[in-house]
Order: sequence, then C-alpha cells, then structure tokens
Amino acid sequence: MEKGSLRGIVLAMAITPALSSAYDLTPDGASIGYGHYLQNKAELNDYRASLRWDWNRNWFEDSDTWHLTGFSDLAVNFWTSQLGPEDEPSPDGAADVYAISFSPVFRLEHNTSDWMRLFVDAGVGLSYQSKKDIEKKLKSPINMGGHTQFEIRTMLGARFGGQMQYEMSAGWFHYSNADFHDQNEALDFGVVQFGYWW
Repeated sequence: MEKGSLRGIVLAMAITPALSSAYDLTPDGASIGYGHYLQNKAELNDYRASLRWDWNRNWFEDSDTWHLTGFSDLAVNFWTSQLGPEDEPSPDGAADVYAISFSPVFRLEHNTSDWMRLFVDAGVGLSYQSKKDIEKKLKSPINMGGHTQFEIRTMLGARFGGQMQYEMSAGWFHYSNADFHDQNEALDFGVVQFGYWW
C-alpha cells in the first residue's frame, strides 16, 4: 500500500467522531491507566487519564449476543523515563513528556452474561506531545520527528457491575506519525486501564 493511501485511511479514521449526530459535551465516563514501553531501548512508564463520550449508537441490533458501538476518548498522558546514570541516557532526550490525545474508538461487545460483557476496542486518533525527542539508552534519543502523532490502540476487556458501569481492559497503544515528519521512531506501550461509566 502506498504511503498516501495509508495516510488517507488513518486520517479518515481519525475524524470519525462525526458519527455522533448530536454531540453532547458532558462526558459519559472516565478512565485511568498505566502502561510500560514495550522495547528494551528505553524504560518509559505511561500514566494516563481520560474522559469519554458515548456515541449512543448500536450496530448489529438484530443480534442477541454481539453489538458494535463506540466512544470518543480525550486523554492526558504523562510519559516518564526510569533510566539511571548506568544506562547512559541520551543527553538530548526528555525524561518527562506530556501528551494530549483525542481518539474515536470502536467497540465490539459480547453480551456474555447478565453481570459481564466482554469487548474488543480499536481506535485511531490524534496526539500532541510536549517533546519530540525522548530519553533512551546510550547516545541518541527516541526521535518522534515532531509533536503531532497518531494514536492507535487495540484493547481487550470486560464491563461489569449492576449497570455495567465498571470496566477493566488491557492492550496496546502505538504512537507514530505515518511519515508525515522526516523522522518516525514510534512508541509502543502495553497498557492496563480501569474505566467507569455514569
């Protein structure tokens, strides 16, 4: 696939919040999460908090067990390096980075039982990070190429509670710029999240 086509697909997915015809600015839920960088060239922890807006859409309504829905996720991330002097961290890389992201997220949910629903989340959104170079081992930093990135996620989880108001999930978050910038050294985090819907 050509880079231009890939960029078009990613950009189209990033603007799908327009799926919600009447956008209410009052959040429907929130989540907190913790993640860790998945490669050994750095030691980054990810602390994440987000607000969520339910799309109030339900596809596959004829099915008793499966339905497709979604939500919009506005998040703040704090990435912090855990490298010590013995790791010879890159002098030009930031040890602490803040990022804000907005992602539409599709959710395929299974009505597993009266007290639990299993789900799979997939989303592509946009992210802005405070620093483009992040601390890693030895001489050169992780070079993200710029402050703007795409945020891609796949998560597995379960909703539970009397009103299905709680959820736990685990999965993968990826940050890269799809070669919009000259450099594109990506970040991958394994993440666990706890969410609450009101």
